Amino acid sequence: MANEIGARGASAGGRLAPWLPALLAVLVGIGFARFAYTPLLPLLVERGWVSAPQAAFAGAANLAGYLVGALLAQALAARRERGAILNAALALAVVSLGACAVPLGAPWGALWLSVFRFLAGVAGGLIMVLGPSAVLSRTPPEAKSRVSGIVFAGVGIGVVLSGALLPALATLGLVATWLALAAMALLLTAIAWRRWPDGAGAPAGGAMPRRAPIAMALLVLAYATDGTGFVPHTLFLSDFVARGLGRGEAAGGLAWTVFGVGALVGAPLCGLVATRIGAGRALVGALFVKAAAVALPLVSTATAALWLSALLVGALTPGMVALAAGLTASLASGPAQARLFGTMTIAFAVAQAAGAYALSALFASSGSHLPLFAAGAAVLAGGGVAAMAAVRMLGRG
Repeated sequence: MANEIGARGASAGGRLAPWLPALLAVLVGIGFARFAYTPLLPLLVERGWVSAPQAAFAGAANLAGYLVGALLAQALAARRERGAILNAALALAVVSLGACAVPLGAPWGALWLSVFRFLAGVAGGLIMVLGPSAVLSRTPPEAKSRVSGIVFAGVGIGVVLSGALLPALATLGLVATWLALAAMALLLTAIAWRRWPDGAGAPAGGAMPRRAPIAMALLVLAYATDGTGFVPHTLFLSDFVARGLGRGEAAGGLAWTVFGVGALVGAPLCGLVATRIGAGRALVGALFVKAAAVALPLVSTATAALWLSALLVGALTPGMVALAAGLTASLASGPAQARLFGTMTIAFAVAQAAGAYALSALFASSGSHLPLFAAGAAVLAGGGVAAMAAVRMLGRG
C-alpha cells in the first residue's frame, strides 16, 4: 500500500508528495476563501464598504455556503470524477475572491459581498470533504493521522499568510488586497490542477460502521459543537481586538497572525498526538482545551492572554479537523469514510452557519463581543462531554 500511494503520487504529480494537491486545495478553499475574511472585516467596515452588521452577516453567508458545499460533497463522494469536481471548486474559490474586489457600495455592496462569500463557502465545503479523502483513501493505515495533519496544515498556512500580508496589502486599497488573494489562489490552483491521484475517486468498498449508533450520533454531535464554538475567534477575533478593545487594525491583524501560527502547527501536532494516544482520546482532550481557550478573553484581555487564546484556538481549528478525519479513517474506508466524514462535516457546517447567524445577531443586538466568547466556550464544553461518551462506547483510544 505504501508503494501504491507513492506510485500514484508519481503518476499524478511527478516527484511531488501525493498529499500536495489536498494541502493546496485546503489552503485555497479554507485558508484563503474562508479565513482571509477575518482580518479584512474591520477594514471593510472602517473604509465604508459595508456596515458592521452587514460585514458580520456576509461572514455568516460564507458559513451557509460551506454547508451547501458539504451537502453537495456528500452526494458526490463516490463519483470517480472527484478530481474534476475538486478543480471546479478551486476555480470557484478563485472567482469568488476576485469578485469581492468589486466595491459596489450602498445599497448593493452588502448583497454582492454576501453572494460571493456564500460561493466561496460552497467551494470550501466541497474541498474539505472530498480533497483530504481523495488522498487518505490511498494512505496506509498507520500513516493516516500523520498525513491528515499535513493536509490540514493548509488552513494554518492560509491564516498566517492572510494575517501577515493582508494588513500591509490593505495600504494599497481593498480592491488590490482582494485581487492579490485571488492571484495567489489562482497560482496554487494551477499547481494542484493535474496532481490529484489517478481517478481521484475513492476505490469501491468500505462500509459505514453499523455498531453503536448512539455512539456515532454522539461523535457527530461532538464534532458539530466545534462548528459553533470556534465562530467567535474565526469571525470576530480581529474585530474584537481592533475595534472592541480600541487597539487598532495593526493589533487586530497581529492577533490573527498569532491565531495563524497556532493553525500552522496545530494539525501536524494533533496528528502526532493522535498517533501516540489515539484519535478518539485526542479529540476529547482537544474539545475541552479549546473550550477553555475560547473562554480566556472573559477572564483577561491582556495582550498575553489574548495571544494565548488565539494560539490555542488557532492550533485546534485545523487540528480538530485532522483528528476527526483520522478517527473516521479508522472507523471506515473508501467511499464510506468520505460519507462518514461528510456527515460529520455537514453537522459541523449546520452548527457553524446557525451559530454564525445567531452570534452575528447577538453581536448586533448587544454591541459586545464578550457574550460570543461565553456562548462558544459553553458549546465546546458540551461537545467534550459528548465526545467522551462516544469514544468510550466505540472503544477507540
